[in-house]
Amino acid sequence: MSENNQQQPVVIKQGGGGTGIGLVLAALILGGALVYAVTIWSNTQKRMIEAPKEAIQKGVDTLKKAIQPGS
Repeated sequence: MSENNQQQPVVIKQGGGGTGIGLVLAALILGGALVYAVTIWSNTQKRMIEAPKEAIQKGVDTLKKAIQPGS
């Protein structure tokens, strides 16, 4: 046996077609996360605006009940 009969390493080549699908999926996930974040932020802002209005209305209703005759 001679030293010239060495086995060559096995090389596995990956196809380059899968990167486009990965980018599309990443873009869809990021887009969904952005829409979710904006929706949560917008709902939070709306509640912050409406909460004082509701508190004031409850106070006014309580005062109306308190000054009504017979209560």
